[in-house]
Amino acid sequence: MSELHVQGIQACENAELTCISDVDPVLLRKREIEWNVKGFDTTEELLASDIDAAFILTNVDSHSRLSMAALNAGKHVLLEKPVANTLEEIEGMIKLANANGLHCMPAHNYIYSDEMIRLRKNINSGNFGRIGVAWILYHIQHDEKFFIRYPGIIRQIGTHLLYVDRFLFGDGVPTAAITSRIMHPRLNKDEQCLIVMKRNDQSLSNLFASFVVSDNSSNPWTFTVKVLGTKGSAQISWQDCIFDRQIGTFTRSYDRYEATYEFEIDYFINQCILNNKPPLSTLEDARIVLETVIQAELLSATDHTSHHEN
Repeated sequence: MSELHVQGIQACENAELTCISDVDPVLLRKREIEWNVKGFDTTEELLASDIDAAFILTNVDSHSRLSMAALNAGKHVLLEKPVANTLEEIEGMIKLANANGLHCMPAHNYIYSDEMIRLRKNINSGNFGRIGVAWILYHIQHDEKFFIRYPGIIRQIGTHLLYVDRFLFGDGVPTAAITSRIMHPRLNKDEQCLIVMKRNDQSLSNLFASFVVSDNSSNPWTFTVKVLGTKGSAQISWQDCIFDRQIGTFTRSYDRYEATYEFEIDYFINQCILNNKPPLSTLEDARIVLETVIQAELLSATDHTSHHEN
C-alpha cells in the first residue's frame, strides 16, 4: 500500500516525500524514478538522513525493530498495522516514544475519515439513543499471493475492525470468535472470521471479514459500518465511489478507502507532529486491540474441526 501513502503525502500540506528504502533493490530503483526521490539501500542510511518522520510500511515481523530504530534516531513514526506481533513489542515502543518525546502513531487509517469521526460524535452525543447493535463488515476476495505475504485474517483485517469498534464504542470484550479456511487451507491461515464484541451497556458488535468472497449484490457489504440505536441509525460504505483500476492489493479502487490515507497522514503531520496532539488511535489502543486479537484467536482455536478444499 505504499502507493496510497505516497498519494497521501503528496496531498498533505507541510509534508514532502524525500527518500525511501526497500529490501528489493529492483523495486527501490523503480520507485526512485517514479516518485523522484532518493533511494537508500539500508534503513540505517535512511534514518541517518535529514528527515523528520519515517513511515514504516513493511511486514509486521520487522515493525518493532524498525520503529525502535527510527525512534532512537529521533524520528517520528507512522507505523502500519498490525503494529506488532506481541504486547511486549508495543510496550517497548510506547516507552521509547514517550522517553524521546516523539510520536509513534499506528496507521489505523479507517477511523480518520470525516464520516467516521462524525459517526463517533453522534454516538457520543446520544443522537442515536441507546446503541443496540453494530456491524463492521469486510468482504473482498484476495488471491493466494496475498495470503503468503500476510498473517491470517484476524490479525490482518480483524485488527482494522477491532480498532474501528474501539474508536466508536470504547472498551469491549470478545464473547465469541469463529474462523474458517475455504480456498487455501494448505497455507494454514484463516480466511474468514466472525468476532462478537460485548460492552458493559450490553450493546453488541458483529465484526466479520472475508478474503474468500466479494459482495457483488445490489447492496454490497464491501466495507460497511452499520450502527443501530433506539432513536436512530447510520451506515458508512465504501461503495459510494468506485474506480475500475487496481492499486495496492485491490483489483478495484474505492475512493473512500483511498481518502482515509490522506486524512490519516494529514492528521499525523499537521496535528501530531506540528501541534503535538495525540493520535485518534494511540499505541495504547493498538496494545488493547492486540490483546483482543489474541483473545479472539484463542476463542476461535476450538472451532477448527475440519477444512475442505474443492
